Amino acid sequence: MIRILLLLLGGVFLFSCNRTNLKYDKPYTDFDSLINIQVQGLLYAKVTINKTSFINGNSDSTSFVPDSLKLANELDIFRQIDLINKPLYLRAYEIKEGEKDTKSNLLIRSYTTRLPSPVPFVKFYFTPSGRELKKIETVFHEENTLYSTKRNLILKFEDNGSRLLSGYHVEGVQKMILSDTVSFSVDVSFSSGKH
Repeated sequence: MIRILLLLLGGVFLFSCNRTNLKYDKPYTDFDSLINIQVQGLLYAKVTINKTSFINGNSDSTSFVPDSLKLANELDIFRQIDLINKPLYLRAYEIKEGEKDTKSNLLIRSYTTRLPSPVPFVKFYFTPSGRELKKIETVFHEENTLYSTKRNLILKFEDNGSRLLSGYHVEGVQKMILSDTVSFSVDVSFSSGKH
């Protein structure tokens, strides 16, 4: 009996120590996996990154062929969207299917939160057949005592049905304590090196 009790207590202790390593179900789109798949696909396609950045009206452009680390860093900002899958937001997002986009012929699947969240919505734009994803659009808003930032995020997918990203767009504002507000935008396109 004492041996069984010790085993049970040991199991409870081990379980409580590993709480930070617990996996949880992702009821909405798994953005970590989406980004991992895109990194692998874009590396295989040997893409060149064409990037134009604007910060408070000043622009800079560059093109380069990324290695896996640089490509993962380029797309890392989109992993923040995965916050919608945290247990805190379980059943917090209302899902709507088949809405028509007023600016195109695309159909929209949207996740909209009913709770305060850094990601108030995520919209997926599909072709009329619903088979090809063309765009993902969202907002990420973060605020604390030191700074506040708001970013509009758009992932764009290729037109050829390959399901690879063709580029992305990020724009927003950031305000840090005791400093001016900074406006920024980043436009990136991926051009394939494979023929």
